[in-house]
Amino acid sequence: MPSAYSLERAMGWDSVRRMSATALACSVLALGLFVGPFAQNASADTSGDMLLLNNQLRFAVGSPTIPADPRVVQAAQNHANYSSANGVGGHYETAGLPYYTGYAPRDRVIAAGLTTTFVSEVATGGSALGGVAQLWDAPYHRLGMLHPQATSVGWGYSTLGGRSSVVGDITYDFGFRAVDFVRSPADRQTSIPTSWSGRESPNPLPAGVSGPVGYPIMLIYSQGRNVAMRAAEIVAPNGTRLPIYYAPQEFEYDYQVIVPQQPLAANTTYHVRFDINVSGVMVTNEWDFSTGTTISGSPAPAPIAPPADSGLHSSWAGQTSVPLLQPAATSQVTVSFRNTGTKTWTKGTAGTQVALGVRNDDVSFTALGLNSGWLSANRVAVQNEASVAPGAVATFTFTVKAPFGAGTVKLPLRPVIDGVAWLEDQGVFVPITTVVDYHSRWVSQSSYPTLRMGEVSTPLTISFLNAGSQTWVKGTLGQEARLGVNLDDATWAALAVNWPYTTRPAVQTETTVAPGTLASFTFQIRGPSQPGTYAIHLRPVIDGVTWLEDEGVFLYVTVIP
Repeated sequence: MPSAYSLERAMGWDSVRRMSATALACSVLALGLFVGPFAQNASADTSGDMLLLNNQLRFAVGSPTIPADPRVVQAAQNHANYSSANGVGGHYETAGLPYYTGYAPRDRVIAAGLTTTFVSEVATGGSALGGVAQLWDAPYHRLGMLHPQATSVGWGYSTLGGRSSVVGDITYDFGFRAVDFVRSPADRQTSIPTSWSGRESPNPLPAGVSGPVGYPIMLIYSQGRNVAMRAAEIVAPNGTRLPIYYAPQEFEYDYQVIVPQQPLAANTTYHVRFDINVSGVMVTNEWDFSTGTTISGSPAPAPIAPPADSGLHSSWAGQTSVPLLQPAATSQVTVSFRNTGTKTWTKGTAGTQVALGVRNDDVSFTALGLNSGWLSANRVAVQNEASVAPGAVATFTFTVKAPFGAGTVKLPLRPVIDGVAWLEDQGVFVPITTVVDYHSRWVSQSSYPTLRMGEVSTPLTISFLNAGSQTWVKGTLGQEARLGVNLDDATWAALAVNWPYTTRPAVQTETTVAPGTLASFTFQIRGPSQPGTYAIHLRPVIDGVTWLEDEGVFLYVTVIP
């Protein structure tokens, strides 16, 4: 590897994670683009092969595979061209030099057309696939490449000026949890390298220590949870605990790395134990891996000939977006996949019809309420087209319903020929974002009733203005406004006269109540069994979603003998 290049990872992405949204909006630099010689682009095969290797490495440790985004690919290729043309390494560019497209990785991704918050970059020299493998072995670079919150990646490779550059740009979303944690090496993973060169910037080894050392071992928890180390150990088969280095946390705090001080033994199974604190919870995470082909000395399985290619393959070709939705609102989505195999997909024919399934047959998204007329709890649609020949595109159209809670849920999808095979898992997902903007303001109410004991009141009405931006819809849970007894106080249940629910005197009278219009709630009440004045605290509520404003609205009931 030329001395001009070292393994380096951009440090800015996690510091960006800790910035406010306002700071993020202001962090984009003005871009001055260099107009010069025709830029070299990595061939589709080169970039695709680098992506494939990255995803194979992710899959082997249990991290979800991720798709390439053409804009992220372009950003990575731009920086690879810059690095090779100018004979420099690193992640930061100087305006005015050939192939300049932005100072930092996030700037270059934005310049390529993708506005995103979290971007990480890894870079080295050497060959395209050799560079990806070398980056993976280095723990701080592996962290970005295998991170479970990664959502897209782009790989670039350049040999401009006779100097090779390998660059990977990765985007992230910390708002969902695809897996709980990722280990590398994974539990019962085999054929792990015995050693690592120790060459990485920043350097995880103590000052003055150089390689070779043992292969680094790491553990990452999802959704940015803080992982604090208490103790760790690597145990050899004879019970010996290997001396280790604890790598300092760089960039973020959701992981821990240990490095054996000496190369590991060949063909040996090791036991790893991490005693850690994960966001305030004490956790012990332990597992085994092997530098040989088997775990715990069991004989290697007899070689098995690889299965013949089934001819069934797919690649993501596009999808429509889902608008921001109020709770329980629905939206139609179409996702497209290209038939990249050699067999035609035929609708209605078992064994050749392609369905769009929820990854891993997960039914939890149906339980969450996203299912709106799907084929089943984990099959959202089948191909629309009667037949899809090799090279053609199939579309899958279905409807999603927004969950009640505010936030974004990512529905992971994958094509499947039921009874035959799942097709490629490219990390495809549909984001469904629920926005809650329900508000009310008291307008008027009937006079307070005076009743005899046990007497039923005349109909009483309380009116509220819809002061939010979302319509109240009668009969739709998550959108229907109801008049509730504050905090579900069931004390007054015995006084109810045909209330729809024990602590809900009424639902909105109107079919729909648009923002800025009035809703009326009409109900009756029975006089308590003892004389006196009774105060019932009332408040609008969208059940399943939120209570609306508490304006101190009361119904005072006076009971006379």
